[in-house]
Amino acid sequence: MCWRLLLPAQTRTLDFYLEQGIKNSPLLKDYQTQMMSNAIDSQKVKATFKPQVDLNGQIYYTPNINGYGYDAVVTNGGNYQAQVGVSQQLIMKKSKKARFESIDIENRYLGNQSEISTLDLKKAITDQYIATYKDYSLLQSVQDVLTLLNNEEEALKPLVQKGIYAETDFLNVRMVKETQLLSYRQSKMQYRTDLYTLNILCGLDDTALVELSKPDIPLPAMFDPANSVLLRQYRIDSLKFANRKSLIDLNYQPKLSAFGDAGLWTSNLPTAYKNFGAGIGLNFSMPLYDGKQRKMEYQKIALSSQISHNYELFYRRQYQQQVQQLHETLRSTDELITETNKQLELANQLIDAYKAQLDRGLVKITDLVLAINNYINFKSSLTQTTISRLQIINQLNYFK
Repeated sequence: MCWRLLLPAQTRTLDFYLEQGIKNSPLLKDYQTQMMSNAIDSQKVKATFKPQVDLNGQIYYTPNINGYGYDAVVTNGGNYQAQVGVSQQLIMKKSKKARFESIDIENRYLGNQSEISTLDLKKAITDQYIATYKDYSLLQSVQDVLTLLNNEEEALKPLVQKGIYAETDFLNVRMVKETQLLSYRQSKMQYRTDLYTLNILCGLDDTALVELSKPDIPLPAMFDPANSVLLRQYRIDSLKFANRKSLIDLNYQPKLSAFGDAGLWTSNLPTAYKNFGAGIGLNFSMPLYDGKQRKMEYQKIALSSQISHNYELFYRRQYQQQVQQLHETLRSTDELITETNKQLELANQLIDAYKAQLDRGLVKITDLVLAINNYINFKSSLTQTTISRLQIINQLNYFK
């Protein structure tokens, strides 16, 4: 009985591994951190449009010794300054809007990239879970076959002793059993390896051998490329290009700011008490000609937009083709599963019929072995096809 599937009672589901993988992913944590950083940048943008206050101080002394030194008419002998200055941009509505839009678009991009990465991670984890579950299913199938072969072996022993069947018939059944035992050991080794890989993919430091429940992967009802996160990035690109134009245009808008200061500004310390004062002013600037650099920047944006559009068109065509092909493959797989189930049932009925005639010596052991081998092949084929169906549905979920 060394072939018994001796696994712990602990059973894990696909949802458990998906939850752990998402929770432990450093890439998803990176996106979250970047979005938090953008929130700080948004606060910084707000701060830059508020009045800016600074404190300036200067002590500048120019000694003149025996007529040698800086000309006092130019330097006044020194400069002593201590002022509080305030400046405020006056034309800033468009600038604020464009800069906030830039941060918002970056957040949308990061959010969409996070969704795509989550989708990729879920697909990878589900693929690995399905592969590991296939190993587990094969183990169970081999265990069922070994139970069948063990029963046949036990039933054949007294018949060989009575001379109804030859020793070679008994050894023939034993050989099939030994072949299945080897298959069981190989499947268990592969199951352990794939389970470790699944744990590593999900960031789990776990080497326990557990049972896996059958993955419940619903088939998506409909497909709309417009709602696909994989296509959403191209819409975000369009927003990004429009925002880049707005930021370029800001460089050619008139800029007006008010400033003021108050404090001490004097060149003569003995009379400094008379030189406390204040001042206000305006700064204005507007570019007139820069060699048509704005037009060149527009051309670069147009080229980038065309590249993005080309990728979008290609992906849309690819999307439709892949979804259609997967649906066709799924239909063929379902038909194959139905047919294999019929063949498996026939093989099982044939084995039962042979077992009923075994005691009377009416069955050729070679025929029984052939029927068992057919049963093994059909059962293995059914497992493989069922796993293929889960993989197809997982791929369809990726495109939904």
